[in-house]
Amino acid sequence: MSSSRVTGDDRRRYDLVTFGETMIRLTAEPGVRLEETGTLRVTIGGTESNVAVALARLGRRTTWLSALPDNALGQRIVGELRRHGVDTTHVLWTSGRMGVYFMEPGAAPRPTRVLYDRAESAIARIDPAALDVSIVGGAGILHLTGITPALSAGCRAACLRLADAAHANGVPVSVDVNYRSRLWSPKQAAEGIQPLLDRATLVFCGATDAETIWGPSGDPAMVAEELLNRSSAEIVVITVGERGSLALTRDGARHDQPALPVETIDAVGAGDAFAAGFIHRWLDDATSIPAALASAAALAALKMTIYGDNAIITPDDLALFDQSGPDIDR
Repeated sequence: MSSSRVTGDDRRRYDLVTFGETMIRLTAEPGVRLEETGTLRVTIGGTESNVAVALARLGRRTTWLSALPDNALGQRIVGELRRHGVDTTHVLWTSGRMGVYFMEPGAAPRPTRVLYDRAESAIARIDPAALDVSIVGGAGILHLTGITPALSAGCRAACLRLADAAHANGVPVSVDVNYRSRLWSPKQAAEGIQPLLDRATLVFCGATDAETIWGPSGDPAMVAEELLNRSSAEIVVITVGERGSLALTRDGARHDQPALPVETIDAVGAGDAFAAGFIHRWLDDATSIPAALASAAALAALKMTIYGDNAIITPDDLALFDQSGPDIDR
């Protein structure tokens, strides 16, 4: 690892700084189609804030940067994030609109369906110069995803400003590719994410996303090697669904982690929990990649047993994976 990396022993204001859009989630009851539902359950969700929540609940100091409309819906977002321990003092309050997404839970063979209403949301209209990028200096890590730069040119510029600030201060940058076909094409994604990959320390990517954007398929280690070649990353982590995950380092070390058996309640946000679990261990010991992968798999599995986007997990929950015991917590 780079000698300039901020270590877990440093006194720092935030363990994690992240930037992105969080939306209002409106979910139909199981078994009810959106076109027929008379009720919608209101929660919140956004990939970057999901990571911040998961880490905050594990005792990490996290802050989430974004732009929100100064209305009741914006206050709903910050109120819920604060309740889980995420610092929101750097949110930009604007006059834009709130992004919303609707969810229709599936049941095999019918898939879960999502309908987005996020065009021209407050964050999509952000002025990149309005962000105080000095917040990144001295942080444990900056976490960005491939979703936010897809929202607008302003969001792309904001992500790049934050990544440059991290790079200038020796702060590691984590990039979760998180391809969204409804936001941009594979070609646009490849071009839009590349500047972040050029500044990345950690890269997370699903095997399917890698194949869609860049073409490599087959052995996850070969996919990881392709992304190492396309980035400045020291570690690339490839997820392959029920087959688990793999991490490949710049020096060629390979680490495999099987997925854990789980009874799924809500799979949304599991990938964000995975990234949070990895970062949680990695911040303490960047050389213990097997432990980071195990933590990632555990947190992702725990998230899938919980309704909503956020991993409402405690350190005690995570510790259950380090010991054997009865299925009932008495």
